[in-house]
Amino acid sequence: MITKKINRGCIGNEEEQESADILSSYINDPDYADVELLHAMLLAFMLAGKDTIDVTLLWTFYKLTQNPKIVSIIRGELSPIALHKIDTGMGAMVIFDPEETKSMVYLRAVLYETLRLYPPAPFERKTMAADNIMPSGHEVHAGETILISLHSMGRMEDIWGKDCRDYNPHRWLLEGSNKPRYEPSHKFLSFNSGPWICPGKEIVVIQMRTIVATVVWNFDLELVKGQSIEPKLSCTLQMKNGLIVKLKKREI
Repeated sequence: MITKKINRGCIGNEEEQESADILSSYINDPDYADVELLHAMLLAFMLAGKDTIDVTLLWTFYKLTQNPKIVSIIRGELSPIALHKIDTGMGAMVIFDPEETKSMVYLRAVLYETLRLYPPAPFERKTMAADNIMPSGHEVHAGETILISLHSMGRMEDIWGKDCRDYNPHRWLLEGSNKPRYEPSHKFLSFNSGPWICPGKEIVVIQMRTIVATVVWNFDLELVKGQSIEPKLSCTLQMKNGLIVKLKKREI
C-alpha cells in the first residue's frame, strides 16, 4: 500500500508528519471523481519518481567519490546494523532494509545536500491564479508564469551562507549534534512547499537511503579519471556524459 506523507512545511523534522493512504485520500476527494483522472494520478505516483531518483543517486555517488570523509561518517552510522548482520551469518553482502535506515540522520542529510546543489527538477513553474504582490514587492497578475530556478537557489549565499557551493551535509544537522536542523520548505524546494509538498517524498527518500547505504557499506567507489562531469540541459538535471566509477568489494 502506498503511503502519503504530509509534511507541514518543514524539512528535517519528521515529528511533524502524519500518514494517510494515498488511494483513499484521492477517492474521497471530489476533485478526483473522474476515474480517468484518478487513474492518471496514481500512475504518476508510481512512475514519476523513477527519473528523479536515478538523477539524484548519480549526483550523490559522484559527490561521495570526492568526499571520503563523508563516506566514513555514513559507514560509521551504518556500522551497528551492518556488523550485527555479519555476526548473525547473513552473508558477506550486507543488504539494508528500509526500516533499518530510518534512524540514519546523517545519511538523510547527505541526500538533502545533493538535492540542494543538484535538484533533479532544476526549475519550478507557477502560474498566477489571481493578481498578487510578491514578498519582494513585485506585482504579478493572473495568468502570468513565474519560473523559479532551484539550481540557482541552492547556490545563493543569501540563502545558504558563504559556504553555499560546498558539499556539506552537516548544514542539515544541529551544531554539535546528530539531530536534524529545521529548514522551511520554501527555502529547500526539491519537494515543493506547503500544501503542494510532494506526497511521495518519504517513499523517495527511503528508496535512495536504502540504495546508498547498501552500496557505500559493501563497496569502495573510485571515480574514473578523465571524465567530463557536467549537467545536461533537460527537464531533469541529468549528467550529460553519464558517470563511470570503479566498484571494489570492501574487506570488512
